[in-house]
Amino acid sequence: MAARCAALSCCCSASAWVFAVGALIFLHGLSSGACSICKHRVPGPDEIIYKVHLSPNHVFKRNVNQQLRVKTIYDTSVENLLPEKRKLVKNKLFPQAVSYLQKTFQVRKPSGTILLSRQCASDQYLRKRGDPRRYCSGACAQYTRCGPVIVPEEHLQQCMICSADGWHCGSVGIPDREGVEDADFVLYVSALSTERCGQENIVAYAAYCQLEAKMDRPIAGYANLCPNMISTQAQEFVGMLSTVKHEILHALGFSAGLFAFYYDDNGNPWTTRHATGLPSFNPSLGLYQWSNKVVRKAARLWDVRGNQILQHDVFLLVTPRVVEEARKHFNCPVLEGMELENQGGLGTELNHWEKRLLENEAMTGSHTQNRVFSRITLALMEDTGWYRANYSMAEKLDWGRNKGCDFATKSCKFWIAQQRKRQEIVRPYCDTLRSNPLQLMCREDQRAVAVCNLQKFPNRLPHEYQYFDHLNGISTEELPYYGGAIEIADFCPFSQEFSWHLSGKYQRGSDCRVPENQPDPSRNYAAETYGPNSVCLIQKSAFTMEQCTKKLTYPDWGSGCYQIFCSSQGLKVWFKDTTYLCSRAGQILAINIEMNNWVYTGNLICPACLDFCESCPPEHDPPPINKTRIRPIDICSRSSSLVVTLWLLLINLLPLLLGFLLCAHN
Repeated sequence: MAARCAALSCCCSASAWVFAVGALIFLHGLSSGACSICKHRVPGPDEIIYKVHLSPNHVFKRNVNQQLRVKTIYDTSVENLLPEKRKLVKNKLFPQAVSYLQKTFQVRKPSGTILLSRQCASDQYLRKRGDPRRYCSGACAQYTRCGPVIVPEEHLQQCMICSADGWHCGSVGIPDREGVEDADFVLYVSALSTERCGQENIVAYAAYCQLEAKMDRPIAGYANLCPNMISTQAQEFVGMLSTVKHEILHALGFSAGLFAFYYDDNGNPWTTRHATGLPSFNPSLGLYQWSNKVVRKAARLWDVRGNQILQHDVFLLVTPRVVEEARKHFNCPVLEGMELENQGGLGTELNHWEKRLLENEAMTGSHTQNRVFSRITLALMEDTGWYRANYSMAEKLDWGRNKGCDFATKSCKFWIAQQRKRQEIVRPYCDTLRSNPLQLMCREDQRAVAVCNLQKFPNRLPHEYQYFDHLNGISTEELPYYGGAIEIADFCPFSQEFSWHLSGKYQRGSDCRVPENQPDPSRNYAAETYGPNSVCLIQKSAFTMEQCTKKLTYPDWGSGCYQIFCSSQGLKVWFKDTTYLCSRAGQILAINIEMNNWVYTGNLICPACLDFCESCPPEHDPPPINKTRIRPIDICSRSSSLVVTLWLLLINLLPLLLGFLLCAHN
């Protein structure tokens, strides 16, 4: 979460916070300290063993609908964690992440028992014609590693070596061991304080280490958790779980280092192979070079400030299912493919979806809010040629949905300008500067209170990302310094959820569905209710909370979390024992209710019923009860504080009354 940006593998390096009523508000994915975006480091050729042969007698037929089988092997470093961290990793994080992925994918050509190949003592090895095994020149390495983990001996094939001249080859040492049975992929999980943990401020990183021979599918990989970054705080679990899923997907196939190894539906490689069985290697990228049937470069016309149009180069993933799903998602029938990330440096670029276009999709390069695994990611995994996807496991992605070709292919400046010209809302982008008091808004999916992450940077932004010709209160000279807080979203500003901190301590978040985010009654300034059935609604005016002698108004307003339910009459907003019917989108609800000995008054704007309900009646004007202001509640006539005041007054008057009676008697 925001207070512990370093507790997430993918977060942003920018600093963003504002003061609000004595508390600090942190945007999710940001903190006042430095954090790194997700950097999936593609393993080097010396770290991967390609073309691992699985003996024919180890391959068997099985039900075509059987789920992906991931065998999780925990390194001793996991056992050495503190008990609460060990339980979190072994009993919750990885079991839940693996369970989701197993239900989501199945392997097209499953393997039997997996026996991994041994690494060589040097980087020299050879293969004999007609022999699928790999022979090390001179000797096998003492240990075979998968990332930072030493692979157990029982998972390894027998050592095969050749003499220096290559004439004498054979097996040495322990024969083939039992291997890993009933698995399609072996995941080695460790909790080592590696150099990467110290340098990159990440909670986890993962990759593949061995690929099978027939289809080049990863059959083994690793995930390392940085021990000091593992958080056992309940509010951070969802983010950590999403990060673990994200990292395992890198190991299973979503990696620029594997693009050149993808296959089509007929079992043919998308990229040409050489006599070695491998594609061409691109030394400048440090990757095997994919064909333009997988990733293609394209140029976009890019609007920037000063009415200028630049050329903006992008890389598109253009495999068939990804193209189909991207076109459907954006409602753009001519879209050539799905953009890959073009910023963030080595490990972020090309290894994630473009953040500007798929902001909270789980396979973008930073975790800002509400990660979801969409149909587009499932389509990519299916287009590897290795898996079939269960699309019922895809999660709904609201960002960019049905926004059209202009949204999918042009700059956010163009989109904001066009929406302003049409007098339509600019969501999911925004152009409101954060100030004190805050102007609150709703996250794109209307499930959290948010603020616009437009901010001033210490240096001018690159010309390509200077979008603003005018901002209220900002001089022309300063405009080039303003942009969205998330660099890898091409500096496009958008509404982002946040969390409240007091004296450096996390208080609560702004996700409406989390009951723990419910404010204390004395600080519930807008009569909000947080819980599973709550959503973010726009406030037409600031709420006031009033007692007989007190009247409070929260300076930060604009949106809040409220409980809703769907009925045959339409969507209803629920306050304690009172419901308000939304008859049409845009209707103003005049709220006047009593809660916790306070009277609340304010105005909410009704959302569209279909945003939250599966079936809705036709929209119509609200009944008269919703048109007229409800008679104000007289809190003073019923207030418990008034009763207390009267009793105190009576007690104070008793001595005076008794004295008066005694004097009269005498």
